[in-house]
Amino acid sequence: MLDQSWLKLLDRQSPKFPPPVSLFSWIAVIGTRPAIAAFLISSAILSFSCQSSTAAAQSPPKPQAAQPNAKKEHTFRGTVVKVDAGARTLTVNGESIPGWMATMTMTYRVGSAPTPPLKPGDHITAKVYDGNFTTLYEVRVVSAQPVDAKQLPPLSYVCNTQGQDIVLAAAEAAVIEDKPGKCPQSGTPLIPVRLLTVYSCLKFQSFLQDQQGMCPVDRSELVPITAALYFTCKNDPKVHELEPGTCADGSPRIRAYERRPHGDHNPRHGGQFFMAEDNWHHLEGTFLRPNLFRVYFYDDFSRPLAITGFSATVTRTDANGKDLAAPIPIRAGRTSDRSTLEASIPGAALPVNFTVRVKFKPDDKDHVFDFTFADYSKEPAAAPLAPSAPASEVTAAAQSNTPPKATSSAPATSEVPVLSFSAVSDASAPSTPVAREEPLPTTTPELLAELAKRGQSVVTLLDQGDLAGLWVPAIGAKDVALALEGGHLSDVPEAQRPKLASAVKRLTLVAWQIDSAGDLGNKELVRPLVQDFSAAVADIQAAYANR
Repeated sequence: MLDQSWLKLLDRQSPKFPPPVSLFSWIAVIGTRPAIAAFLISSAILSFSCQSSTAAAQSPPKPQAAQPNAKKEHTFRGTVVKVDAGARTLTVNGESIPGWMATMTMTYRVGSAPTPPLKPGDHITAKVYDGNFTTLYEVRVVSAQPVDAKQLPPLSYVCNTQGQDIVLAAAEAAVIEDKPGKCPQSGTPLIPVRLLTVYSCLKFQSFLQDQQGMCPVDRSELVPITAALYFTCKNDPKVHELEPGTCADGSPRIRAYERRPHGDHNPRHGGQFFMAEDNWHHLEGTFLRPNLFRVYFYDDFSRPLAITGFSATVTRTDANGKDLAAPIPIRAGRTSDRSTLEASIPGAALPVNFTVRVKFKPDDKDHVFDFTFADYSKEPAAAPLAPSAPASEVTAAAQSNTPPKATSSAPATSEVPVLSFSAVSDASAPSTPVAREEPLPTTTPELLAELAKRGQSVVTLLDQGDLAGLWVPAIGAKDVALALEGGHLSDVPEAQRPKLASAVKRLTLVAWQIDSAGDLGNKELVRPLVQDFSAAVADIQAAYANR
């Protein structure tokens, strides 16, 4: 999923563009092979063009109704996800266009030609052009065509970034080709994948399903992401095939999904989400009442990234990017995972513009980001609790998705935790209603007692062989742990708070893994997860022991 930081970069009207000389080094590396969505090159081409125009006319050219005839035209097809009439942008789930871009959900500008009224769910066509991945021209509404849910997405070819250092992995993560070949820098063979749009919980990445709906963990609305489709077996999760078929036990393979780098650029906290030039660091800027500016940092899988050696300033600017006040240093924030920087901005009144300059290591250059806030940022709201809602059919084993290892040359030295991502199946697993839960206790001792009770229930159900019922106390224990961390942190000694945050995070992840593995009916898969679960519960209890 291409993020909008490049759109912001192209809109800048001050001499803050990255130097265009990097364009030629990229071209030298890539050669003449067609990169469908290696948007680093295409963005650099656009940036270079804008700089040339700025030198000649002191302002970048505005989008025109049509592109020059010299640029190859493609027909774009997709489904509208979101409409922002004021900004003239559309978020669209676009179909794959060989030679231009793979299946992807992203936000586009709309060309200056008149556009028909649009709403989410409309099926559209438009014209797009080589070298411009940000604008749709001559948008038209078309009749919806019936889609076969079992139809396989076309094969795309990407670089395998597993095991690479962060710099190399970041450079090659965006490469997507329509035919076999080699990665531009490492020279390793491209690997085939089937890319498509699926839906995930916003703040619980382990949950994926193939249609819109509600997150079963916190009951928030699912968000679209780009993932890779593969086929696996219920009793052998090591199977990872691109085609349907038959498992060794005679059962049919089941559909499963895994996350891709840059596949999820959805803001987590109601802010604006950008990607740094290094193609690895991501950040989300928010503006909170009364005048607090906060930045959240993420890796290339949009997972919170602990700040190590970062420095940053924020400057209030006018609409043209001109400084209105002196830069203000941004200090470490108050979040338990140490992934934020924040600063109070005196005299800031809506609407407000900020320019943020970040260094990811002491000798780094400034990475510049512009933020505009017409209103205060708001955390995404969870949907109202319904009497019952069908749980998703999660029947494939949790897949380990390990990010590239950091090296001394990496942009940051902080370690990124390994996460396991659940895969979603189309097999006919029984659908279990999510029961309405009783309100949680409100005091720390009562919550700790509830956590112990639910933790013991998980162990008891495992001993009884009730694997299908494990998810109820496991997810319930996760809710208790989050309640403890969210409302009773003051009861934990300062020195124990990092350990508590780590334990709650581990418990949250493993609870959902237990839910997924329990549906498989394989006790050997569940047993080590329950051990990890019990260890996380014990660590939470230990953090509160000296309150």
